[in-house]
Amino acid sequence: MADEYTTSDGHRTRWGSVTYTLPSGETAEVVIVADDTNRGDGYLYVDGEAIAHSSWDAASGVSNWTSSDPAASELAAGALVALGGGAGAALLDAFAGDSQAFKCSAWGKKVLRAGKYIWVGVVASATVACCAAVPTCGLCAGAGAAAAGIGTDALEDYCD
Repeated sequence: MADEYTTSDGHRTRWGSVTYTLPSGETAEVVIVADDTNRGDGYLYVDGEAIAHSSWDAASGVSNWTSSDPAASELAAGALVALGGGAGAALLDAFAGDSQAFKCSAWGKKVLRAGKYIWVGVVASATVACCAAVPTCGLCAGAGAAAAGIGTDALEDYCD
């Protein structure tokens, strides 16, 4: 799902989220929030616990955080595999929208540009969390690359 709102300080903001069940039964959620100042945040949660976070601001770039909980590695692996497939595509389709008017608008370009950096940051942070358990790092790297690829493809679809 995705929606838009205006903050109390007047910033037009777009958010999107997807919730999905991991093969192990946990519930994962990914949230992206970006505004008309070309900044925002993204989060990956599993059963309400933060696994990865990414912030983007055009002035200072990307800032990432990854959970240090040892259990986060296995949870991140399952979450990444699903993000490289249907769950990620559903979120990105909703967040980017299908309206060329949005994609070509000044604010839409900023939101999509910020969303791209946020998406890649969340995926990279989840990949780092996943790789904490070395035996699964190959799977993590592949799943992370697939998820990052679908995000950059979907969120670069704005007018120049």
